[in-house]
Parts: sequence; structure tokens; C-alpha cells
Amino acid sequence: MPWRVFPWDPAAKPGEPFSPSHIFPQQGSGRFDVAGKLVVYLAETAVHAVAEKLQRFRGQKIDRKDLIESGKTLALVECQLEQLKLADLCDPATLVKYDIKPDVLASRDVAKTQGVAAALHKEGFAALRWWSALSGDWHTIVVFEGTIEYGEPEPLAIGHTAVQDASAALGIQCSVLTRE
Repeated sequence: MPWRVFPWDPAAKPGEPFSPSHIFPQQGSGRFDVAGKLVVYLAETAVHAVAEKLQRFRGQKIDRKDLIESGKTLALVECQLEQLKLADLCDPATLVKYDIKPDVLASRDVAKTQGVAAALHKEGFAALRWWSALSGDWHTIVVFEGTIEYGEPEPLAIGHTAVQDASAALGIQCSVLTRE
């Protein structure tokens, strides 16, 4: 099951800002964004989802205040995908079949990576799978089309296992504040 981390407001209705299903409408700069589509980036593991949010703190020390975004506590939510036609770009046979070069996928030039996503979407794929820029051990699922069911969000705290594991993987120190 894939995972997502987002700033959570328990009172937010589905689709509203700070709900698990909210997708920021001003997309376009993401690696695999597709013009005219609200694309959702999910991680295959909870640790990877948390690491994507914490990566900006690499080599630093974090405390509970760093688990707040837009005034809301970050939360981890498990997602369930309906059966999607998924292009697994970690599979060499898929790369060969669609004439996709790994160096293009790993490029920092989003015009190249977005071009691959657009071509796959045009081929009828609803999603793609690719390794994370953070680690080849972690994989991202990028959903262009389809239904995502969201589980119950779990607020993140410094002591959360996924926060601890992501921090260790990224060289982040965690500290617990006893008072403000």
C-alpha cells in the first residue's frame, strides 16, 4: 500500500485543503506532472513518505515544530489504489518497450521527465512507478488518473517510528522539546 504525508486538519472535509485527498491545484513543476492533470505523488513505504517531507532538514536537528506545515501537524495516511494501469519504470522491459532512457528519467530537467509522464499517460497509463531521488531503495507511485481511497490519518511526532527511521536515513537528528 502506498503512503502520503500532508498537513492535516481533522475538521477538513474530503478534497478540502488539509484533508488527505487534497491536491494542490497549482501543479506543474513536479518531476512527473502532466499538464491539465492533478497528479498525486505517493511513496511505497511510510518511511519514504516521511523522508520526502523531512529531506529539507538533512544534516540538521529537528524537533516537533518541524513536523508542522502551514500551521497544521503533518500526518501519515495509508492509501489504497484501485486497479490502475501502472508503468513500472523500474522494470527494464518497460523502459525498452516504450524507448525510455534511464538518464532521461533521472534528469533534473523537468521538461524531459514530464515529457515521459505525458507520453505514458497518452499510452493509457494511469500511473507510473520510479525510484526516489532520495534512495534507490524507495519507490514513488505517481497517479495521473484513478481513484485513491485514504485511510485514517496518523499525526506525526518525533517519536513516531517512521519519523525516526526517515531521520536516520537522511542524517537528521531528532530532539524532543519538553516545553516551548
